[in-house]
Amino acid sequence: MNIKQLFVFSAVVLLLSSCFNNKEGRIIASVNEKDLMLEEVLEEMPIQIEDSSFFVERYMNDWIRKQLMIYHAEINLSSAIQNYDKQIKEYRASLLIYAYQQELINQNFDTSISIKQVTDYYNQYKDEFKLSKNIFKGRFIVVDRSAPKLINLNKWYKSNKESSLEDLNDYCQQFAKEYYLEDDRWQYFSIFNQKLPEYIIEESYFLENTKGVVFEDDNLRYYVFIKDYLINGSISPLQMEQEKIKNVLLNKNKIEYLKQLEDELYQNGLALKKIKIY
Repeated sequence: MNIKQLFVFSAVVLLLSSCFNNKEGRIIASVNEKDLMLEEVLEEMPIQIEDSSFFVERYMNDWIRKQLMIYHAEINLSSAIQNYDKQIKEYRASLLIYAYQQELINQNFDTSISIKQVTDYYNQYKDEFKLSKNIFKGRFIVVDRSAPKLINLNKWYKSNKESSLEDLNDYCQQFAKEYYLEDDRWQYFSIFNQKLPEYIIEESYFLENTKGVVFEDDNLRYYVFIKDYLINGSISPLQMEQEKIKNVLLNKNKIEYLKQLEDELYQNGLALKKIKIY
């Protein structure tokens, strides 16, 4: 803040504050013997501000309202204030511990989880990984009904020949409104079902009895190819659960790491005679 801005600000403070103390020169408001200092407002005031008088008025008003609420809360909650003090202290301690733990985790904690660890966990608890929705491996393509070479697309979309797949990829890049060709990855079928012109209610029956099918509406054609599928209630494949398992193992490792840290701090405290047990 330059000299001119400070002068303007000081003038505004003089006009707005009826509690200005000429002797101190820094008190701009008081509530029940608690003072709002000029330095406090200056610290909070943004460097680039268009209306300093509005900022001062709003800050002072908010501060006064807050102090009044605190004052009346302390009076009316006097019988229970000790409990609140205890809760505040516990909350502060929890915040400090959490911040310290996060800092230690950020600096020293090994976040790597191996594929073997994930696979071992999956195999050990496989029965707990049940699908809640139908999944499939396949392709989904949407094109205009007037798109070129639809005869070729009718063959390519469900072909497993490498040359046809290359042609299909090139075609989709040029003409498809939307397409999904990653048929080596499991996906929830509902993601694509909701995009079809008519929603398939019996998903399980459709997946079990369909290889390739084309839907149409007034403007578009929708190609669906089913390479593989699993019905809800089946054991979910590792590919679908890998990220979830990784997070579970990571959280488990964090808990063990923090417990080990607490134990080390305790033993160090005993060794350095910082802990006294009476």
